[in-house]
Amino acid sequence: MFYRTAAAFTLAIACTMPAAASELSVAVEHAQVVRLPGEASAIVIGNPSIADALVHDGRTLVVTGRLQGRTNVIALDRVGRIIYSREIVVTNPVEGQVAYFRGTDRQTLSCGDVCENVPRVGDADERFNQLTAAQQARLRTAEAGLGDGGGQPQ
Repeated sequence: MFYRTAAAFTLAIACTMPAAASELSVAVEHAQVVRLPGEASAIVIGNPSIADALVHDGRTLVVTGRLQGRTNVIALDRVGRIIYSREIVVTNPVEGQVAYFRGTDRQTLSCGDVCENVPRVGDADERFNQLTAAQQARLRTAEAGLGDGGGQPQ
């Protein structure tokens, strides 16, 4: 009886291993490069709020994690055949990050030489909105600088 149970357990583990190997793991706000087996003409993402993908050239796919969660990606060739299909798992990068709590309010810090506040889904609403507005203002300033020749003297 023991050998039968052990054999069934071993078989169950072996059957789940290919599924885990077929997942593409991407951290939030990070990108992964995927080499496709053929020329892709269309890319489909199951839930584009979790991950995004773009074709760099016909055989190179760049997958970017947006929000923590699971979705899938499918690449089609020009006649509609599936040339690539994979599950995407978007994880929260924890290396170099610290979350601290004050009561039920959470704030997230990204730490290198210095720790800085970063907006993360689930952080305290007021601080999240302040940080997001500051980032959007920086982006608008950068885009305005690019509009006049990229900040180069004219």
